[in-house]
Amino acid sequence: MNKFAYLVAASALVVSAFGQGSIDIGNRGLALVTSAAQPAGITGTSFVAQVWYGASAGALTKNFAPSPFRVATTSSPGTWNPAGVGGPGNAIQTLDGFAAGSTVTLQVAVWDSAVAGAGAASALAKAPGTGLSETFTYTIPTDPLAIPGGMGNMKTFALAAGAPVIPEPTTVALGALGAAALLLRRRK
Repeated sequence: MNKFAYLVAASALVVSAFGQGSIDIGNRGLALVTSAAQPAGITGTSFVAQVWYGASAGALTKNFAPSPFRVATTSSPGTWNPAGVGGPGNAIQTLDGFAAGSTVTLQVAVWDSAVAGAGAASALAKAPGTGLSETFTYTIPTDPLAIPGGMGNMKTFALAAGAPVIPEPTTVALGALGAAALLLRRRK
């Protein structure tokens, strides 16, 4: 009897896994992310894109791991690489809580991870130097053998102007040392 119960539980898990929809979170060959400094499309692995999703524009509560953008020598500027170091590892991801035939609302947040304090929260707040796409939708195919799409409805967008200037710690230390030297000189 216990074996039968385990078999039923395992079958339920397998069936529920098939009930989840899939999406391709890569944007290669689709809409680009640009900036004033890189109008043809941003590059550099310190830039990252994170795809957020939910049932509606007001309910974007789930997300995938941030994906780094492609290197400066890429033939596809303005695109991110989900398989890159630190990314989710694969462009095809599971949309938790959404079955085949469901329509999912998505939004992409972009920021430069090399800037101190920059992250998804600053991108979602539209801070200078970050980017946020318009919301767009994706309908999960009902055919379980269909190759998932996903980013086709995304429109090209740009990083917000006025990237924050945050001095490197060595610059701050050097400035403090210079100010201290001026104060010492003045005392003599």
